[in-house]
Amino acid sequence: MRPIRNINSVQVFSLCAETANVTRAAQLLNISQSSVSYHIKKLESDLRYRLFHRSKQGLTLTEEGAELARHVARGLEMIQTGLDRVSIQAGAIRIALLPMFSSRWLSSRLGDLIEQHPDIRLSMHNHNNNYAHMPDPGNFADVGIQWGTGVWKGFEVHPLWPERMALVCSPAYLESHPITVPSDLTRSTLLHVDNTGMWEEWFALNDIEMDRSQPQMMLEDRHFQLSSTINGLGVSLFASWLVHDELQSGVLVDPFGHSFETTYGYHLILPQSNDPSSAVFKFRNWLLEAR
Repeated sequence: MRPIRNINSVQVFSLCAETANVTRAAQLLNISQSSVSYHIKKLESDLRYRLFHRSKQGLTLTEEGAELARHVARGLEMIQTGLDRVSIQAGAIRIALLPMFSSRWLSSRLGDLIEQHPDIRLSMHNHNNNYAHMPDPGNFADVGIQWGTGVWKGFEVHPLWPERMALVCSPAYLESHPITVPSDLTRSTLLHVDNTGMWEEWFALNDIEMDRSQPQMMLEDRHFQLSSTINGLGVSLFASWLVHDELQSGVLVDPFGHSFETTYGYHLILPQSNDPSSAVFKFRNWLLEAR
């Protein structure tokens, strides 16, 4: 294979083509403007044609420069993909995590994972329960934790455990909005994340038609939902184990005193478009054994 000449100049050219500005390219590369100009002139000299039109407004690609820029962009992207793949194979794993799951279950068990697999390098990426719906989830993370019913096309799906839902609110909210039977919920403010799917399931389970016009509030994530529930903004459904401490301390109360069945739960999901690395298999197997 022929060695690529002037690879440094090619990288400088690519950034100049992207930014159309020598000063900005120099800042991003952490080199001087004169170094940027040197690399561009050297590349133009070797290729024997101009790559840029220069003006006070900045750089504009010539026809030849635009053609080269397209090829260089694709080539550098392939190189970066290769570097990322090698890094993954060397033990790195990107995990798409839900903040509540991370803080209340995973964080206390990570020590065991590291002890069992000291070669794994973890990279955590939070998401708002949208990993399974991303256009290219494999580009975001190698594996993910997703809350839902487990029906996601294009993924290898592993339910972690059966869930039961607790209906909770603050003591102050319960005092001002008495809840003694399920139908009382039709007069309550419903707090939720994503959509009303969990509430629809709960109302159906209790043979009540959910009134779409009743007050409700969609919140950013489960942590925000939990704090909003504690602060008396309404009523929430949570996996019962997630709010055990709050119920024990009394900052939340369960008007019915028991949990409810649900088809929702936490799942470990792997994009089928990715070729799992050995690190991914190790994490998957560890998690399924630890659940």
